[in-house]
Amino acid sequence: MPPLVISERQLVIGPNFPTRMEGGRLRSLQIQSGRYDMAALVSSLPADQRPELTVVLADAYQQCVPENLAAVPGRKLLLLADTHHGPTPLQKMLAYARQEPFDQIIVTHDPHHLHWFTEAAIAPISYIPNVNVFHYPQPFNERRQANIVFVGQVGQFHPRRKYLLQAIRNAGLPLVVQQIPAPMAARIYNSTQITFNCSLNGDLNMRVFEVMAAGGFLVTDRLSPQSGLNILFRRGEDFIDYDNLDDLLAKLKHYLAHPGECLKIAKAGQTAYLKSHKPTQRVRDLLECASGTANVPPPSDRRAVSGRDGFGQNLEERVRLYEVLQSFSQQCERIYVTADAALGARSISDLVDLPRLKVQVAATGEQSSPMKESLGRLGVFDEIDFIEGEPGPCDVLIMHARTITSLMDEQCLRTRFLMAMEADNIMDRKTAWLKARGFSKVGEKPWVFERAHS
Repeated sequence: MPPLVISERQLVIGPNFPTRMEGGRLRSLQIQSGRYDMAALVSSLPADQRPELTVVLADAYQQCVPENLAAVPGRKLLLLADTHHGPTPLQKMLAYARQEPFDQIIVTHDPHHLHWFTEAAIAPISYIPNVNVFHYPQPFNERRQANIVFVGQVGQFHPRRKYLLQAIRNAGLPLVVQQIPAPMAARIYNSTQITFNCSLNGDLNMRVFEVMAAGGFLVTDRLSPQSGLNILFRRGEDFIDYDNLDDLLAKLKHYLAHPGECLKIAKAGQTAYLKSHKPTQRVRDLLECASGTANVPPPSDRRAVSGRDGFGQNLEERVRLYEVLQSFSQQCERIYVTADAALGARSISDLVDLPRLKVQVAATGEQSSPMKESLGRLGVFDEIDFIEGEPGPCDVLIMHARTITSLMDEQCLRTRFLMAMEADNIMDRKTAWLKARGFSKVGEKPWVFERAHS
């Protein structure tokens, strides 16, 4: 996937770009996959190609990880790509961001993860939506095939997408699935009545922008408010979203029967894209960040506002907990999570941006009011349910270690997974008690116990 072109003098470095000379200048330089010494590479370049700006696009798979940036001249920007899947993606990207002297960090696909990097206080951080989306202009097409199209991957990393596509087929709806280059995909979006999208794991993916750019009618999965989709585009006017399989099938059937509505929404979506989201705007955004002149608006996600309840506290363990649940979320359609109020509002608020989690808080009467006030300040109150007394059955129960150590019976442990937070040196004596009740320890920080199926 070629990067956004931000300069005529740009040099692209990476394992997937063959070394290429043009007009007496290096245009791309192929390196081995993995980590490499950027300062050594820069010193080998012609003097007139040494950088004023280094833009690093990196993700948790770390196929291209430049190091020793302190010895590289000019400003350095880190573009955070996918942090919503893969092995410990947030831990890896936080560690890399701390390792190198970046002047600015920019979130590109996962604005709901911006708060983690803000809380880590590594460098100034902002959000630029999908900086690597290319625009292949298409005249608006009013004559469309009465099909549902999906263009993209349907493999082992996309179990939910695969499940939903099979359900669409089983319902007898006219589905076409392809994997083709982006220019061809733009023509398909522009000539098909409905384009289906399903994020991998609650991310605001490139397809959202690509479909609307081409004038396609987008039907996509419902993301959390923290994803920012409903800020960038108008739900129900520029695109349509669905909550679950039944909702998806009902909407697909409705819009197949109403092509005029599809065209109206597709036209509005394309207009919205062309107004605010073309690559020329993304280049301006990047260069303003690079120069330090960007007018960065306050984050729409109130969890990213400095100083709010528990800001930055217990960050590493909270990230680990989140990554466990993010991994679960990739595999399951719905996960019922009960959180102990003793965890605090900040730890509970971390969970709401995983749209397949149904989160409820178990709080006593005296805990309930301050907890609700704190969750309100963090902007997540409407995404959480409250229960009083002992929690009912759930898939995941998250408790403060002190709460677990005070348990005298197992009535409240009606769960498959039990997770203990802030458990250093105080859970050992409870492990045998949990084992006797069918729980086996499978991880720590957070401590995770799984109950065997009966």
